[in-house]
Amino acid sequence: AWDDLLRGLAQAAGDGAPAPTAVFATLGRHPELFRRWLGLGGALLAGRLPGRLRELVVLRTALHCASAYEWCHHVILARREGVGDHEIAALRREPAAGSWAPSEQVALQVADELHRSGSVGDATWGELTAAFAEDEVIELVMLVGFYHMVSFCLRAFGVQVEPQAEEAAGPVGHWRLPAP
Repeated sequence: AWDDLLRGLAQAAGDGAPAPTAVFATLGRHPELFRRWLGLGGALLAGRLPGRLRELVVLRTALHCASAYEWCHHVILARREGVGDHEIAALRREPAAGSWAPSEQVALQVADELHRSGSVGDATWGELTAAFAEDEVIELVMLVGFYHMVSFCLRAFGVQVEPQAEEAAGPVGHWRLPAP
């Protein structure tokens, strides 16, 4: 049963794009935890990192975690932040190929290293702290961790991408993520 919070979120989140109703309906079954999860997720989505960089990192993390749900929804958000489909496609290559700004390149490297080892190597750390303020470094690492957690949970719960989100993601959203 959807309460007023869930109904309001579904309406507000749409904002011209498909709302992530499946994730709300699933996680909303634990109302207290859901509200706290929303707080952290909302803080990361409206944080200090530039929106374009944030979405590149979320997409790279969704790729690593084989999260079709997060991939499709964040393709739509990435486009809103000015990320082109050719750049979205480049994220699928190993390492992330493309004409990235230096700050984007190091942020993607951080996402890759955190996924592989749960840490950031000294060389990457040096580049990261040279490119970003301390609060942005904290936010970037937490962003990767948050989307790992969300991706793992959604896959474990079997949450399926809403057809309208898959359709809105278009051709770059219609590819098979690697098997876990």
